[in-house]
Amino acid sequence: MGLLSDKDIAYIKDRFKGLDEQVNLALFVDQDGSEYIEKTVQLLKELAAASGKLTLEVADITKEKERAKKLGIARSPGLLITTKSNEAHVCYFGIPAGYQFAALIDDIIDLSSGRTRLSPITIAKLQQIAKPVEITVFVSPSEELCAGAVRIAHQFAMENKNIWASMVDAEQFTELAIHNTVTRVPKVVINGIISFDEPLPENEFLEYVMSAAK
Repeated sequence: MGLLSDKDIAYIKDRFKGLDEQVNLALFVDQDGSEYIEKTVQLLKELAAASGKLTLEVADITKEKERAKKLGIARSPGLLITTKSNEAHVCYFGIPAGYQFAALIDDIIDLSSGRTRLSPITIAKLQQIAKPVEITVFVSPSEELCAGAVRIAHQFAMENKNIWASMVDAEQFTELAIHNTVTRVPKVVINGIISFDEPLPENEFLEYVMSAAK
């Protein structure tokens, strides 16, 4: 039995009707046979089957350690989504389920179209960033407000290759969450030194990123 219902698949196919460029889904996993990994693989296989514009690659993170490291994939499951024209660092660590699944769908649409939904002012400011910025958004699949933070961070990364943005499931990666003092979600950590733990609008989120980039 699939993880996505017929209604889910019909909705996804409708959203993906206008996809332009091919979108690559590179999933790096441990071959430990855990139910969590199996569900992640199955979910993405069902998602990829919904459109001919999606390509899914499932790679062994242990056997392809050097490649994973180069791509910034340090944990499993780790999903990187890119297109040929935009190799943005847009990552999901943990199964992109619940509200984060909706964020993933929107990310795919944006990458395929080559356009984000950010304001022109935000895009102009992002293009000024010339130093590496790493944004980590800790989430819970059941928290709706987390998806908004993930989407903003990922769109920032789509607009500037110096920005690496990742969603991290705080419930799956508890040690990492504890290390970053995650007490509520969404919690956003920028370059490991600047953080906030409330949903912020695009312009206020951007202020933190610009500060980290200085």
